[in-house]
Amino acid sequence: MRARIYPLALGKMIKHALDDLNKEVAGLLVGKYLKRGDILEVWDAITGEQKSTPGFVYLEEETIATAAEWVLRNRPGLYIVGWYHSHPGFEVFLSAIDIETQKLYQRLFPKAVALVIDPVKYAKTRRLQDLNFKIFRINLKGEVMVVPVSIGIQRRKLLESTLRGIETMELKYIVGGVGPDLSVSIEAEFGYWSDKLASSLSKFLRKIKDRTGSHTQP
Repeated sequence: MRARIYPLALGKMIKHALDDLNKEVAGLLVGKYLKRGDILEVWDAITGEQKSTPGFVYLEEETIATAAEWVLRNRPGLYIVGWYHSHPGFEVFLSAIDIETQKLYQRLFPKAVALVIDPVKYAKTRRLQDLNFKIFRINLKGEVMVVPVSIGIQRRKLLESTLRGIETMELKYIVGGVGPDLSVSIEAEFGYWSDKLASSLSKFLRKIKDRTGSHTQP
């Protein structure tokens, strides 16, 4: 499988990562899977309320649910295709907790991906060659694989994704609610929030499957 990301979506993730270089940030990827060519397209990136530390981020359950509902209502043909988060200053990879989170996404949507970005070097130089990000997924053996990625340049899709993405430039899906207390050990909390994440995503993916059928098939 390959990934194709459109410029504004990537730009929004970079901007979000640059907002706080002392903590991880996270959000959701909006796009579609093209069975022909085995390509996952990322058209937009959205975010909302989250809990974070320098080495961990938790996207609120309510944020995921509300964002997913909004996408279904306002972005026909598009859906949540994965998630993104930053690793400020410690390179791009999937940590043990990231791997478990990604497995949840893939269990519910087999083509889901995880984009990880380290914005620190780019923040200092603002040079494109210093922009450090990769897209990952887990293969059938449970191994972390890097997904080849290209920038979308097809004219119609580039324009459409830009116009749609501009509409959500300042839109946050902050809906309140109390997330886990990150003063407690991350390992102790993982079971709690992974269950919450699985619940939210399960409801969302069931709706997608009902509406689109083949979109959620491997």
